[in-house]
Amino acid sequence: MRPLNKKLKIKLIILSMVFPLSFSFIGLIEGIYSYNNTITVFLVITGFTIGILMDFICYHRKLFTIALYQIPIPLALFLLVWWVSNPFMNNLHSFLFALGGLLIGLWLNKELVLPYQFYKIKKRILAIVYLFFSIAMLGYFIGIPAFNILLGFIAGNYLSIRVISNYKVEREINKNLRQGSAYTSLILFIITTVAFILAISDIDHYTQWASQILNIPINKTFMVVLISAASIIIVISQYFITLFTAQTMLQLWKHKRFNRYVSH
Repeated sequence: MRPLNKKLKIKLIILSMVFPLSFSFIGLIEGIYSYNNTITVFLVITGFTIGILMDFICYHRKLFTIALYQIPIPLALFLLVWWVSNPFMNNLHSFLFALGGLLIGLWLNKELVLPYQFYKIKKRILAIVYLFFSIAMLGYFIGIPAFNILLGFIAGNYLSIRVISNYKVEREINKNLRQGSAYTSLILFIITTVAFILAISDIDHYTQWASQILNIPINKTFMVVLISAASIIIVISQYFITLFTAQTMLQLWKHKRFNRYVSH
């Protein structure tokens, strides 16, 4: 079997650090608000563990396909029914109702999702799905678009499998990778624009919040400049992050395909 070349190994190591470090940082931020060191350490360790799990899924094509294709609808309906019903009934009944939402999600998967080949879905449908997850990510992180950049890594992985499944000509592969990367950047531009407008409309609150996080005094003018600069940086970065991930993972899938071919 042909071993991985050194350059590809370095790229894969860089990618493997993204989710553990990102989720650890998210755990740290949430822990800071608890004002409890034990909880903070627990959240950081939990975040790191989730990041390792994300890496494991992304580096195994079948697991990645299941996680991205078959889990979202059942999980979303399970959580939605649980959250909506919980204020009106006890935990047990709420959980049972949520299981009903899960079953409906599994049925919807069977009827609406599974008939289509995951890596042959039309681009316009993918565009809508990616926009939906981008909006959901923005909402989950209370209007902070910086975390939306993580979707670029997932999109890049998806693009790498999509192009290797559908295209043979190198020019077409590179064209589709660039188009996909440009789209993730465009969506993040839209997301950051919305977030910027929301931030400016409540700049006093965001300035106070940033001062608490950074533990330094910040005025409103500096906060506007900071938000503007950060928005430009993450939008540009999203393109290169998506493209880098797609190209790196494409090399990995090609390497694995070659080794399978040789072994046979």
